[in-house]
This record gives sequence, structure tokens and C-alpha cells, in this order.
Amino acid sequence: MTEYKKVRATMVEKRGVCESHKVGDSYIIDWMLTPEEGRICPGILLPMQPWIVACSSGATSWEKNEPDKFYISCISKKGTVWKIERVE
Repeated sequence: MTEYKKVRATMVEKRGVCESHKVGDSYIIDWMLTPEEGRICPGILLPMQPWIVACSSGATSWEKNEPDKFYISCISKKGTVWKIERVE
């Protein structure tokens, strides 16, 4: 049976205007629960959700130099980039 761990989502890059978050914002997320309502913008939380589950289960990412981390962009064309990593 797969052991799911909590993950940390951290904003690592801002390419445009984001009024909700700044670089360095970080949240601990349980694989089945979202953080407190309204804390993470839906523009990143929704695309991030499948990768939260993948990362929390220990799946390998597409990052050759960081296979335990997932980098996800928000839905804005000049949005934010978030790193998702397992919390041991």
C-alpha cells in the first residue's frame, strides 16, 4: 500500500503580476486536503492538485536533476512557478 506524505508547495518564481502571492510563500498540504480556504489562489491550486497526489505518493517527476520535486506553473501566461516536494 502506498504511503502518502504531506507536501510543501513553495512559490519559486514570479514572471508577471500576481497579487495573491510572493516568491517564498510556502504551504504544507496533506495529499487529500487543501490548505485553509482562500490561502492559495485557485489559479495554481487547481493545476497543482494531481501533482500534490503524485508527489505525496513518492512518484518521480520529469526533472532529471531533481526527480523528487515537481515544478508547476499557474494558469496565467505570465504567472508563477511553484515547487512541490515531499515533507518527510
